[in-house]
Amino acid sequence: MLRQLIGGALKYASNLCPLSRQAQLAAWIIPTRHWYRFALFASRIHGKLKAKAGGNGVFTEALMLDNWMRALTFSGAYPIPLQPGQIEVLRQIEPGRGVLYCWTHLPLMEIPLRALSILGQPIDLIVADPGRIVNENEFVIPGLQARSRAIPGDRNAFTRVRTALREGKSVACLADSEMFSPSSSQILRVAGMANAFVVFTWAERHRDGTLEVMFMPAPNPFCKSDEEIRQNLEFLQTRNKEALEQLGF
Repeated sequence: MLRQLIGGALKYASNLCPLSRQAQLAAWIIPTRHWYRFALFASRIHGKLKAKAGGNGVFTEALMLDNWMRALTFSGAYPIPLQPGQIEVLRQIEPGRGVLYCWTHLPLMEIPLRALSILGQPIDLIVADPGRIVNENEFVIPGLQARSRAIPGDRNAFTRVRTALREGKSVACLADSEMFSPSSSQILRVAGMANAFVVFTWAERHRDGTLEVMFMPAPNPFCKSDEEIRQNLEFLQTRNKEALEQLGF
């Protein structure tokens, strides 16, 4: 009965006010330690409603979890159950060498940024969609009060990324322009020109809601040749396709 009431309230609220306002109200009512669980529950309601309407409920649930986590972050920091996995690669990176953390547009794509911060290796520069940047140059990381420096993914981004990597900084950048779009080799070529180390990273959600974050070196982490870049890009595209198939595409 309670779940039905909450589900009905969410559906009613979505018709009255944007998600940002809903998140503010939820943050005011619900204790901070339960914010993530609420986001998880709310996203499942969204998914069920979408499925009843004949849409892709699995994808909607995954997408709305990202949206709820971000929206709640504007009200403050809160815990998210993370399980960093395969972090051995983080110990392999030579001090002073630039690192490119790369993946594609998929749900939970921002969670590795939180994991890196918790592991004491926050990102120096994030290349992001302008709509995800706040206060001109800040990026909101789910559940964290601290913001990371960000630049828009425009025509000048690759030059700035190359400079940052040559200075030994860490950069996060996606290899595609938006979800469902083809991946581009351009960011991998920039990493190769800067002699940076490329790490592929992504997150997966378990049945209990725990988020597992993966870090692995690219098949060819230094992108020294066109063939190595092609193999890296092929890996990204294959994993992207597999993830989308799990989401019902």
